[in-house]
Amino acid sequence: MTILKKIKKTLFTPKIKQVQEDVFIQRLRSLVIGEGMLHKGNIYLMDYALKNMPANGVVIEIGSYGGLSTNLMLHLLQKNDRVEKLINCDPWMYEGFADRHGTISDTIDGRKDISREAYSTYMKNNFINSVQFLHKNNLPHSFQLTSDAFFIEYDKKITTKDIFNQTVQLGTKISFAYIDGNHAYEYVKRDFENVDKHLMNSGFILFDDSMDDSPFGSTTFMKEMKQYKNYKLIDKNPNYLFQKLA
Repeated sequence: MTILKKIKKTLFTPKIKQVQEDVFIQRLRSLVIGEGMLHKGNIYLMDYALKNMPANGVVIEIGSYGGLSTNLMLHLLQKNDRVEKLINCDPWMYEGFADRHGTISDTIDGRKDISREAYSTYMKNNFINSVQFLHKNNLPHSFQLTSDAFFIEYDKKITTKDIFNQTVQLGTKISFAYIDGNHAYEYVKRDFENVDKHLMNSGFILFDDSMDDSPFGSTTFMKEMKQYKNYKLIDKNPNYLFQKLA
């Protein structure tokens, strides 16, 4: 790379907004499975949304994996003196790297001695262990469901038990939603539509892996999302955070 190209790259690379990480977040990086989700830009956007979201709703997380984003949001809710409960869903069904190319097997990538079912159970147990260890006095309401199945129950406003055997009534208006489920375009769009039905005016939606250079359907959907007149783009850092207008 020439010196001129290096200068241009430096000048036009957008600066990521950050919050000052406390010791809990610093430790979280090595404590809970989740890898890239703990991007400094994501932390900033989550903190902004949780701090400024309307009161008396709930926080919805679509896609929980090993519990990294769940524990982060529970921590930020407490840090910002918010009392809203976190409700999330994840089917804990493993998708292999080669699935989208039509190569599907019953074992995980690169291993023939570990089944997908065993991997899924491992990830669910990691989620349970991490939230019970880090937030035993403020557990989320978690459901082993796809987002489609979850919102069928949510629309009915049923009272049910979560995986921690806690009773909760679904259907409460949403203050903030973090969409991090299946990243294929049709799923992201459907997750948005399901959230939108329940999202409060001035509520927020953050789309994971929606940055402009992402290969996922989340990025494709952002082109449509920016056209909705009743949503305002709050920030791109580099993922997209939107706020619903009154």
